[in-house]
Amino acid sequence: MQNTQNEISSSPVGTVIFGMTHRPELKVDFLVREESEFIEQITTAKISLPLRARLFKRNDIALLLIMFQLGNIQPRLYEIFCNYYLEGDYGEKIFRLISAQDDIAFHLYGDSGAIEKSILMHNSFKGFFRAAISKIKDMPPWSPEQFEQALGELRKIYPSKEAFWDALK
Repeated sequence: MQNTQNEISSSPVGTVIFGMTHRPELKVDFLVREESEFIEQITTAKISLPLRARLFKRNDIALLLIMFQLGNIQPRLYEIFCNYYLEGDYGEKIFRLISAQDDIAFHLYGDSGAIEKSILMHNSFKGFFRAAISKIKDMPPWSPEQFEQALGELRKIYPSKEAFWDALK
């Protein structure tokens, strides 16, 4: 997870990436870069962390979007798109792991570049990811460039995080 920690630490506020951790078995976690001041106001005892997901299809390309809202006072929206045919550990393996794990951890990285808060939640996406895998595995593979092009087209339809959030209701 060292490379992903370096990546999230140097990313702009609001960035979300996947990280693979051993807790004790291999799991997919969400790494979130946020301002320390914002992280401080999040009280995990009373946290509301709504999660939404949807599988979009554009030109025979499947784009899976996960979104969540975080914060007690003025919640913020976060998004991460999943590309099943991405090479390496961040494609099919992400789908397979999320479809099997019982919980998901959200690690919040603050201004120092270190984890300042972690939130562990029940994984409500297991069935959703299983269904997505069964739909996608029969589709012909696409390239990263084709995925980015389809994502660009989707962003024209949903030009903001709020528009995507509403589309995931």
